[in-house]
Amino acid sequence: MQTAAHEPTPEMTAFYERRTLEHIERVRKCLSAMAAVTPYGDALSERAKEHDLSKFGPEERIPYIWLTEFHRCRQIGVPFDYPVGLEERVRVAIQHHVTSNRHHPDFHVDPNQMSEVDLIEMVCDWTAMSHEFDQDGGSARGWADRTVGTRFHFDDDKRRYIYRTIDLLDQQLGSASTA
Repeated sequence: MQTAAHEPTPEMTAFYERRTLEHIERVRKCLSAMAAVTPYGDALSERAKEHDLSKFGPEERIPYIWLTEFHRCRQIGVPFDYPVGLEERVRVAIQHHVTSNRHHPDFHVDPNQMSEVDLIEMVCDWTAMSHEFDQDGGSARGWADRTVGTRFHFDDDKRRYIYRTIDLLDQQLGSASTA
């Protein structure tokens, strides 16, 4: 089946949708675990309903299908080149995503403006990604170690809160590898 240069194949689209929905479900599981042990149960339950839904909107869906295909190919060692013009659309979609969703530090002028609910959702997102890619025992700790203080400059109170949240979530999940 021939598709337009910027149109993803049905296989790419199906993989993207499955992978994204699985990610959202992992985040929801983590948010549910944290809702049970923090004073933010209602807020975290609301976040679980809307986590990453922008990835299905018109600004992000097609570019994120291509981004997902890029990562899938890289993971299995298959060469991949974006169609002409798509790499820039992917960059714009990523920028839209991280500036439209409160659980990303980039949403905020200063990451220290993130609320505790924002930080919990961020840790849940990192945990879900760590589990998906079989990194760091399924814990957000490795992601935090690589980004907190380098890419994202949190003050000491926020940094401590992030690591306490990671510890609590890992404990709630039974072990770092069950996210």
